[in-house]
Amino acid sequence: MIIRKTTLITLVFLFGSYSLSAQVLERKRAVQDGPVEDIFLAGSIAGLSTVTALPKKNMNSMVMHNFGLVSGGIEDFYGLDGGAAVRLGIDYGVTDKLDIGIGRTGIEDVVDLRAKYVILEQLKSDKVPVQIAIKGDVGISTQKERRFDYTFTERLNYFTSVMVARKFNDKLSLQVSPMVSHFNTVVKEQNNGKLYNTIVGLGIAGRYKLNNRNALAFEYLPVLRNRNPNTKDHVAVSFEIDTGGHVFQLFFMSGRWFTEQHLLARTDTNILDLDFRFGFNINRFFGLGK
Repeated sequence: MIIRKTTLITLVFLFGSYSLSAQVLERKRAVQDGPVEDIFLAGSIAGLSTVTALPKKNMNSMVMHNFGLVSGGIEDFYGLDGGAAVRLGIDYGVTDKLDIGIGRTGIEDVVDLRAKYVILEQLKSDKVPVQIAIKGDVGISTQKERRFDYTFTERLNYFTSVMVARKFNDKLSLQVSPMVSHFNTVVKEQNNGKLYNTIVGLGIAGRYKLNNRNALAFEYLPVLRNRNPNTKDHVAVSFEIDTGGHVFQLFFMSGRWFTEQHLLARTDTNILDLDFRFGFNINRFFGLGK
């Protein structure tokens, strides 16, 4: 009798130990959830905005600059002797999801006000697989136009887009951005076609991280519907350098502008014809409080 009890207790102990071991083996390490970081390193690539927003109480001062066309050859020192286009801007993180900004572009003295809001953040657990942000931009040409006497309203232009991006792994991020630009006034330079005030397009962008400091990136803005005569799709290829407080972006781009409504509606050079220009962006980040 004693032997039977001992045997039964031993079997129960062994079975219980096996079950407990099985439970231990089935345990999985919990994924520490939270937003995916650095989907893109900066708020824009060359001219196209990304889903990345500034943290709260952080500021980014930007110098965006490009030269003349490389196809000008040695006589124009491959564009470096050509007229430069410059946009100076400041963005500020109102919250971790909302940033606002202002900038001025030297071409036609355009001043633009912009805002970006992150609707949805990609999570490490993949419960939310993409990051989504919206952007709006209002520009006004302050240039004194000799040919026309523009009113304030006639000088305005607008832009809006929805940016959807995903960081697939530590190196690769991709983004698509349906977008619309609208100009209250469009001037016909040549009598060879119909003009459109509203242009619909798609922004396509990507970034591939080479190492902790450097990355390659691109942007492509095809027009999807009606386009104005003699305009082309904008393309840019960029090399990024992260120094900590600065992000430098060296690029070749076909468009001349740094505001997306102009890149989409007014790019008139084709990168396949070697009509592109060298440029660079300097992003300097500041923390202004806790």
